[in-house]
Amino acid sequence: MLFAGVELWPEVIPISIPPVSIAAVVRARVTAACALLAIAPGTAFARLIGSSSDPALVGALVETFDSYAPAYFNSQSFLIGTDGFTVTPLADELHVDNTYCASFGTGGSCLDTLSNGSGANDDFDVVFTGAGVSVFGFDLTALDTDWTIETYDTNDNLLGSYLIVSQSPGLTDFDRRGYFGATEALPIQYFTARSGGTDRALIDNFAYTPVPRAECGGAGRTRLDRAGDGWSAVLTRDLH
Repeated sequence: MLFAGVELWPEVIPISIPPVSIAAVVRARVTAACALLAIAPGTAFARLIGSSSDPALVGALVETFDSYAPAYFNSQSFLIGTDGFTVTPLADELHVDNTYCASFGTGGSCLDTLSNGSGANDDFDVVFTGAGVSVFGFDLTALDTDWTIETYDTNDNLLGSYLIVSQSPGLTDFDRRGYFGATEALPIQYFTARSGGTDRALIDNFAYTPVPRAECGGAGRTRLDRAGDGWSAVLTRDLH
């Protein structure tokens, strides 16, 4: 342009997009996608699972406890590959049992809440590996007191609270059999089991569906996360 006979050019101001911009958008989309992945197929809301044949458990991993030698423990991890859970009693011990499981209809070995020295211990925590699970469930037998199960997310937020009513006197002897499980709108990182009394109960065929590690959460970065960084780097390089 001309001004008082002097030609002036407008100042050219370089415009760049911060490297984090595109990646941040991609991460946000990944986070939203992970929330959807966390919901088990066939479920759209938090609910109780009352049977091993529930559609939410299709494709779940199942821990039968049969590969573990009978032993008492203060804390024990049960893994299938890299996925699984750790069981920790609040006090005393729990143990893997191979004597009474078959009597209550599950067979093989199972998790027994009897402590060493014959003291019953129904209060324990179960923590899942990785980013948690979308659903879990297990056979629960020989239960003679009420249990309260509470599920939590990775930030210790309460997701659900469930009361499991004693299987007796309605059921007696070896007919004291039942099933408990839950699925929530967010991944379940752990649950607590608390008893209304002192009892010995058995858990077997523990089913769970891990939140996929490759796509979501945890310490690892997602493929889309890395791709977002790549897009940012390309755009920044082209614009500078």
